[in-house]
Amino acid sequence: MIEQYKGYEIKVYWSSIEKGYIFCVFSKDGEGIMESVPYFYEENAWMGARETVDQYIEVKERGLDRWTI
Repeated sequence: MIEQYKGYEIKVYWSSIEKGYIFCVFSKDGEGIMESVPYFYEENAWMGARETVDQYIEVKERGLDRWTI
């Protein structure tokens, strides 16, 4: 599934290799920002993706070049 969240694109999908749900976050320009570790439940992957976008925006607003979760 794909969702637009605060101007970023989030994709959540099942990974049979990782045996869980993975999310990917993409910038407004389509650049990949992050891929997650596997989540057991799809809903948790969505929550993690939204939290990641919120943290990413906060770090960018502070003017930092790098960010970690």
